[in-house]
Amino acid sequence: MYNDFKKSGIIHKIIQTKIKENYHEFKTALDITTFIEENINTLTKYDKNNPLKAGIAFPVGISINDVAAHFTPSLNNNPHLNNDDIIKIDFGVHINGCITDGAFSWCPSSKYNSLIDISTGATNLAIKNSGPDAILGDIGEIIQEYIESKEIFIDNKIYKIKSIYDLCGHNIAPYIIHVNKAVPNIKINYKERMLEGEIFAIETFPTTGDGLIYETDECNHYMIESKNVNNFSNNKILNKIFQNRSTLAFCPRWFDFKIPESNYITKYPVLKTKDKSMVAQYEKTIYIKNNGINIIN
Repeated sequence: MYNDFKKSGIIHKIIQTKIKENYHEFKTALDITTFIEENINTLTKYDKNNPLKAGIAFPVGISINDVAAHFTPSLNNNPHLNNDDIIKIDFGVHINGCITDGAFSWCPSSKYNSLIDISTGATNLAIKNSGPDAILGDIGEIIQEYIESKEIFIDNKIYKIKSIYDLCGHNIAPYIIHVNKAVPNIKINYKERMLEGEIFAIETFPTTGDGLIYETDECNHYMIESKNVNNFSNNKILNKIFQNRSTLAFCPRWFDFKIPESNYITKYPVLKTKDKSMVAQYEKTIYIKNNGINIIN
């Protein structure tokens, strides 16, 4: 299994490099999304006749400015990319369900590079403090202390940076992007530990605002939860989704039918900051080994 994680990580790194080499080509959110999806499908040798073997792990996230997470574009909602936007690019690759999850931020004008650097630094510091028996609540405290010790100067204004409270990293299992452990971005009393053999996505979200987010009415990320997979054998639409995605996340753009309202499908709404503040993101996937970690991507 670890070898499949390594393979997905190598592909993820290759695509990250290709994105950065082609920044100048991207005019809209869908330009980036299409580029990533095509490269994942090519490099994983995606086979539509065996769709769960390898491919896209979840809808590509292109979350811009005050959008913190879970936005993926469509033909009907395809934001144009502006020079001063801070664009969070979050995508996943899987091989036999073994998911590498990673994200980075880009600002074409470099206006928000100082905020982007804080996210990169916070994630790298969290990774440095990860390993077997690391207490996840302690990592959250480290992330918050690092982020909230920072301030940046933009447009003749000083911003004291906050860590977004309600977003966190997570552990990963085959075909399941969020399992049962969180890696908080703030100090909380959370005593769960990292254990040898586990896979974690470490991600941080510094913001120029107060750190609070809300769920919008918009949703384009969906997932069939693993606990539900045996409950809808007579539903043709749910079966078609499950045959193509299993418990991997999906978006409406990938299907030629409307995603049904169902108790078996979990929605992940688009998340925005309450005060319309800017957000950066940086994410890596790591493997916990007996004497430390391996960074997958």
